Formats: sequence, C-alpha cells, structure tokens
Amino acid sequence: MSSAARSAPPDPAPAIAPDAEPQQPGFARRLRVPLLLLALVLLHHLGSWLYLGARRGVPLLDALNRWDSALYSTVATRGAEGPLWAFLPLYPAAVRAGLWLLPGGLAPQVVGLLLSTLALLLFVLAVTWAQGRVAPGDARAALLPRGSWGWFVLLYWPVSYTLHSHHTEGLFLLLSFGALWAAAGGRAVVAGLLAAACVWTRNQGVLVAVTAALLGLPQWRRFLLTGGLAFAGFLALLGYEAAGTGDPLAFLHAQGGWTHAASVGDVLRTFWFGNPWQNTNTGSLQRHAWYLLALALVPGLWRRSGPLGLYALLSLALILLQGELVNAFRYTVVLFPLAFYAGERLERLPPWARGALALGLVWLNHELTRRYALGQWAY
Repeated sequence: MSSAARSAPPDPAPAIAPDAEPQQPGFARRLRVPLLLLALVLLHHLGSWLYLGARRGVPLLDALNRWDSALYSTVATRGAEGPLWAFLPLYPAAVRAGLWLLPGGLAPQVVGLLLSTLALLLFVLAVTWAQGRVAPGDARAALLPRGSWGWFVLLYWPVSYTLHSHHTEGLFLLLSFGALWAAAGGRAVVAGLLAAACVWTRNQGVLVAVTAALLGLPQWRRFLLTGGLAFAGFLALLGYEAAGTGDPLAFLHAQGGWTHAASVGDVLRTFWFGNPWQNTNTGSLQRHAWYLLALALVPGLWRRSGPLGLYALLSLALILLQGELVNAFRYTVVLFPLAFYAGERLERLPPWARGALALGLVWLNHELTRRYALGQWAY
C-alpha cells in the first residue's frame, strides 16, 4: 500500500446543520411524565376519599355523588325533568349507555367515574401522540404542552377531581381537544362533528365551535364547513330540547333559580364583591384570585394563537354572567391550552418560586378534593 493511501484521512462524518431540530423522543418516552402524574393524581384523590371513609364515615359511593354528580345520576337513570333540563344531554346519555353495557349493579356515579377516567386517559394519550406530529412553526403546537409543567398545572388544577369523577369535564376535555386539533390540522368535517358533540356536552361547547371554525381560517371553506356542522349540531340540540319540553331553550330557562347578572353593572360589581349575593369568605377570595390569574395569562396565549386566546377570554367572560365567581375553578379546568401555557410560564420562574407555587397548587387541589367528598362547596 502506498504511503499516500496510508496517510489519507478518514471520510468526515456528515455535517449537521446548525439550525437542525433535535429529534423528538419516542411516544413511550414522551408519555412517561403525564402518565406518572395522572397515576399520582388518581391515587391522591382516591386515597383522600378512602381516608375520609375510614376516619369520617363517608362512604365512597356518597363521596362520588355530591352536588352536580348526584343530579347527573338522576338524569342518567330517570331522565331530565324540570330544573334538570339545565344539564346538557350527551354526558348523562353516555352514563346511561354505560349502565346498560357494563355488568349490573354498578352505581351511576361509578360508571361516570370509569367513563371520565377513560376519557382523561385518552386525552393524555392523544396529546402525547400529537406532540410527535408537529413540526416547527405548526399552528397546532399552541394546543400542546412545551414541557412537563404544563401537564402538572392541568392535572393539579384546583378541581382536577372533576376530570376523572362523575362530571362532564373529562369527556369535554377529550372532545374539545379533538375538535381543535382537527380544525388546526385542516380536517374540517371531523372538527365540526366533534365541536357539535361539545355543544351537546357543556355550554362552553359553543365557544369550542367558534374557535374550531376560526382555526380553519384563512381557508373560508374550512371555516364554513366546520362552523356549519357545529351549528347543525346546535340546531339539533334545540330540536331535542323542544321535543322533550316544548321549549327549544329549556337548558337556559331551567337555570332560572341560579344567580344571574341582570346588567352590565352587575357584571362589573362582580370584581369587587359588589353584588348582594356575593361574599368575601376564603373560598370566594381564592376563586377571585384564580380568575384574575387566568385572565392575566390570556394575552400570552393570544400572542401564541389568536383563536385559542379568544376561546379562553370568552370562557372567562361567560363566568361573569352569573355575577359571581363561585364556579371559577370548575369552569376553567377544561381550558387546557391555558393550563399548558401556565405551566410554561411556571417553568420559567426561579426554582424557589416555582416550588412554592407548585406546593400551593397541590395543597389547594387536596383541600377541594376533600371538601367535595364531604359535601362542601368545591367548584
């Protein structure tokens, strides 16, 4: 062999572009943190309820059937009547189907817990899968967490027990993510159908439908198709209400016994506890602080995605129509884009501040989970 051949340098390794994106970790690796957090939350909440059963004599079936859960049980087993028409029909219908499909003897609140826990698990799986489908600059990235703290904030939202117990939140979370993801990805038909299902689940479903349609822009065909299908779902809901009660707006008129802001002044007075039905106890102060914190996060989310920022803002505005914020924890728990963005902001704080806020959130979550099982106000 010649000396020239012996001294020839080896072929250089392929150059890596300086702006190349790092390879996404695999699905199983991405799933570790959210799945671990979900398991931790479920064990925490179930353990709290079992502890109350052992120490305070609160049977688990009773702990799972408080407040609106008891009303969902009635609708699922006996149908809507009178004020119960305030509850939209899809979730109770799903529980009724579960009672029919699952082995006999299960209480409706247990079926609701199984249904909601399954929906929450599917949401976690869907979001984790979606994280591997986005490229740099993809508009759908605003729907996803950018780190583990986004999952922490969502799963330890003060009333995250509603996501896996006998409530509408778990199902709505899954449907709304599906609708918004499909809309942002250009799948207008899927987005419209899922948005219509959201309309049948919670009153915030109308806001999901508006957001899904806006995510179809600037393609007007997508906007009209998604919005049209969602609107058809809304018309079908009005027909269902009319067939059952003779009143297409029965779900609104059934709320006559609830507090309502009768004027713009009532809405504004909500902020300083100026309405006669408001109070300034600790729970009210906590909900006011939480509401204002959520409101402060909206501009940042808006800069990331105008439609998602509008969705959060309209949801927060809708709460004010009650003239009080007693449902602020529960009403905001399904705003997953806001929770994911809040987690990103939390991650940027100094470790001591981040740790203190995380501990405070876990404590508040624990207290509200406990209060719910005891039949105290916890929404």
